[in-house]
Amino acid sequence: MEWLGQLRRRIGFLGRRRQFDGEMEEELRFHAAMQADAYRADGAGAQDAHYAAMRRLGNPTVIRERSRDMWGWRWLEAFAQDTRYAFRVLRKSPAFTCIAVLSLALGIGANTVVFSVLNALVLKALPIADAARVYFVNNSGGPAQSFPNYRDIRDRNAVFESLFAYRIAMLSLDDDRGAHRVWGYLATGNYFESLGIKPALGRFFTPAEDLHPNASPYAVLSYACWQNRFGGDPHIAGKDIRINGHRIRCWELRPARSTARKSSIGPRSGCP
Repeated sequence: MEWLGQLRRRIGFLGRRRQFDGEMEEELRFHAAMQADAYRADGAGAQDAHYAAMRRLGNPTVIRERSRDMWGWRWLEAFAQDTRYAFRVLRKSPAFTCIAVLSLALGIGANTVVFSVLNALVLKALPIADAARVYFVNNSGGPAQSFPNYRDIRDRNAVFESLFAYRIAMLSLDDDRGAHRVWGYLATGNYFESLGIKPALGRFFTPAEDLHPNASPYAVLSYACWQNRFGGDPHIAGKDIRINGHRIRCWELRPARSTARKSSIGPRSGCP
């Protein structure tokens, strides 16, 4: 195949560039000498014949560059040259090198964190059935409602199949190693029922258990929280854990893939 032969030729050129340059120089000198001999045979002087031969031959630099383009990858050679020059400059200025590397590391780290959050919350589809049918309801330019306003919208809803509310909150979770700051969801009782998520252990709380504030102090652990904080205890459902200093009954365990992907501890019943 022609393209395979060209690829093999170009790769081979990268390993013998100096040999190629030497052969090119020798060939240019040979053609210039042959042309100069022809001019001298016509009666021209040695110097005039040399200049006439060089004009006939053309610019040697342009000829070399065109030959390199045909045999190799000029852009790769330029990249290698720029890389070598950059390393020489960085080696001569260690202080500047440290500052540049640190700045790049901070910039890459910050962009990685931002993209991870954006990908998890916006770009990546929710791991639930019919994720395209899930919407935020807002009347203030953002997905934010007061609980009384949510309750009015829920009671008068004639459009959506179900309406639920939640709020992301920083929580204090106690385990055998002491208290830890974790992110969690404060959610209404129909949160899991509306999303159609099935528990990995135990059961989820229901709307009937969320008729009054703090009526049902139940918690749902994320899969990661169950593994990292409680050692994957298979009997965790039904046990009491402490959240924000209060004893909360852990009834349920979310599956490994669930809606609240970034939470360390999942929703517990209460006002959003």
